[in-house]
Amino acid sequence: MEPRRIILLGASNLTLAWPRLLDVIASVCPEPMEVRTAHGMGRSYFLPYSRFVFRELPGILQSGLWSSLAQTPDREPLALITDIGNDLVYGRQPAEIVDAIDECVTRIRSWHPESRIVLTRPPVTSVQDVGRLRFAFFRRVLFPATSLTLEMIKTGTAELDDRLVALANERSVCLVEPERQWYGLDPIHVRLRWQRAAFRKILQHWGMGITDCNDVAKRVRVSGRRPVPETVLRLGREQIHSQPSIQTKDFSVFCY
Repeated sequence: MEPRRIILLGASNLTLAWPRLLDVIASVCPEPMEVRTAHGMGRSYFLPYSRFVFRELPGILQSGLWSSLAQTPDREPLALITDIGNDLVYGRQPAEIVDAIDECVTRIRSWHPESRIVLTRPPVTSVQDVGRLRFAFFRRVLFPATSLTLEMIKTGTAELDDRLVALANERSVCLVEPERQWYGLDPIHVRLRWQRAAFRKILQHWGMGITDCNDVAKRVRVSGRRPVPETVLRLGREQIHSQPSIQTKDFSVFCY
């Protein structure tokens, strides 16, 4: 049987939840899988490169993921587009960000018109609850280079959410609203204890159902391993890694 193709696009939430995320995907899709992903801490959708500490990754739209989608699969792929608010802290406008998401949807549907695509809305309520002291702390820790104010982040997040709702309606894409309880002091990252529940709620919109069989977990024992991107800059030096980054009998991960 041809493996189910799965596309995962995002940033830090995919990175932090990676082992648990693959377990959830296996329970949603208990069949051979081929995962193609572009994610990473601080990942931008459309900047040429985005930096986290000493590592830089190309923007998701500039990554090698798209050129890897050469052959149209027989069955409809499953796609998740998340961490959509990341580019706000790089000073990008909500309209620009939604245009980048729209381009991702277009490319996925050009690959297969019947792709099942799920978008997640930004955590508007969690962001609106942030006070000045908490914002100052997390800005310094997570995005020290940004000059955005708390008011600018709150306004931008709300506008981004409105534009995503309009995009989802226009393109007939499923849009999932995050729950406030998923977040703690950190307003944008799903808490460890809620990661499985959060992704179960999100990925159930692929329409595949949920499998509770314990044998499913055995298929993704490699999920504890994190995939290595095809192209990464470390201290300005480009490193190229062959793909798939993870490969088993019926499970593979290509990372870009």
